[in-house]
Amino acid sequence: MRTPHPASLILLWLALLAATASHGGPLLLLVTLALVLAALVLAAPHLHRLLRRSRWLLLTLFVLFAWMTPGTPLPWLPGISSEGLQLAAEHVLRLVLALATLALVLQILSPVALVAGIRSLLAPLAAFGLSRDRIAVRLALTLEEVERARGAAGVQGNILHLPQMRFGATDALLGVLASSLLATLWL
Repeated sequence: MRTPHPASLILLWLALLAATASHGGPLLLLVTLALVLAALVLAAPHLHRLLRRSRWLLLTLFVLFAWMTPGTPLPWLPGISSEGLQLAAEHVLRLVLALATLALVLQILSPVALVAGIRSLLAPLAAFGLSRDRIAVRLALTLEEVERARGAAGVQGNILHLPQMRFGATDALLGVLASSLLATLWL
């Protein structure tokens, strides 16, 4: 089986995030748990790094929703409403789900492949006079600096080498999957 085009994987990731954004409750919890477990098995270093860097955001989201949402007070947690606790849990789950899926994407795609995929997705910007190449180069330089800080460079010298990839059957299958995930937004 041929490796999918990076743009297909990025679109699938975005479709998954959009589809799960409209769901809550037990379904959100199950999907989040499954994807966090997958990320722990397949992309643990990326997941740990993302969660560590987002811990204050997660805590802030929880506190803001739990203590700042009006509703039925919980006697065993002063200042927290039942509705606030539910909203806090859902938003924290959504962010953890996004981080887990991002960890999987970062495990699958190298920084260069990630830039190539984003560059492909930015093709429609040409109609507005925007250069997708300039955006891709800026992103590549940013990722190079991050990789350099970690000890692995993605750009050799002053030349950015992006892989030339064609869309194939695997990409069409991922497109159908992404479309069906987006279709769940209207169901």
